[in-house]
Amino acid sequence: MKKNRSSMKEAAQLVTSKDRFLVTAHERPDGDAAGSVLSMGHMLRACGKECFLFTQDEVPPSLDFLPGVTEIAHELPEWVPGSYCLVVLDCNEIERVGKDGRKALEFCDSAMILDHHLGDGFCGDISVPCVSIINTRACATASLCFDLFRELGWEITKDVATCIYTAMLTDTGGFRYSNTSVRAFELARELVLSGADPYEISLRCFESRPLSKLKLLGLALETLEVHYNGLLSIMAINPEMFEVCGAREAETDDFVSYARSLDTVEVAALIKEAKPGIVSVSLRSKRFVNVAELAGEFGGGGHFNAAGFRLAGNPREIKEKLIEIAGSYLGRKGS
Repeated sequence: MKKNRSSMKEAAQLVTSKDRFLVTAHERPDGDAAGSVLSMGHMLRACGKECFLFTQDEVPPSLDFLPGVTEIAHELPEWVPGSYCLVVLDCNEIERVGKDGRKALEFCDSAMILDHHLGDGFCGDISVPCVSIINTRACATASLCFDLFRELGWEITKDVATCIYTAMLTDTGGFRYSNTSVRAFELARELVLSGADPYEISLRCFESRPLSKLKLLGLALETLEVHYNGLLSIMAINPEMFEVCGAREAETDDFVSYARSLDTVEVAALIKEAKPGIVSVSLRSKRFVNVAELAGEFGGGGHFNAAGFRLAGNPREIKEKLIEIAGSYLGRKGS
């Protein structure tokens, strides 16, 4: 799937026609979600638009250097319904925004989705006019934001370039993942020319970790196990680990990459229970397994090589079921 429903020209026309925007992304925002929300906020405000930025959860500490990050609210105020344009970034299911996703819709008379995950968008679920662009070939949702800004003829400032470059850098794993393309490098060049500092951004994203995160990583690595002759690797984190290390759930976003880095592994999983009974699972693959489909078996989704899901349940039982189902994707039986 390359593009869904609408054109960038239609998105630009919607932005031009509206004056007030509620900009949001998926819960537990990562670099792409935060970078997309902030770049959109900077551009809309620079062009005289009223803009409210919202994510259900806080931005991870590793991204606290992003320009304007403190302007992202985590609670919705009481507005008069029907006066905003809802902009949903880096997800295409309103439930992925979090528990206040549907509430956000109540304040809006129009909507726009920019995303690069597998999905059809939620336009059919709402009654207001909706522009939906889902391009799974895009390296990051922020690159679609960039394309929209160019369509509008808006100048890319240093702050905007920093936000978009950060989004691309983190979503491509430092330009290492399968979504790294010629276009990604071309866009990175344009962003650096616009003021993004690649060294400083890389330093802040990848080499500025708090001690609590490294302690938690050490405990998580002790749980590492492999199945199917090393094709599947699994790590686990429980509430006690978070408490002992004084770490937050947001600090674990890249932990699954350590399980994925094993030389024999095709599929890696991080099973995380930050709160008792609430289990989040991050999935990664290297080549042939579509982990978005695997996550779909549990009600989740994502990209071909990066996906996840969240369930209420027993982490041990979820792990056992995951091992069993992953075996079918790996063409294996038994563990």
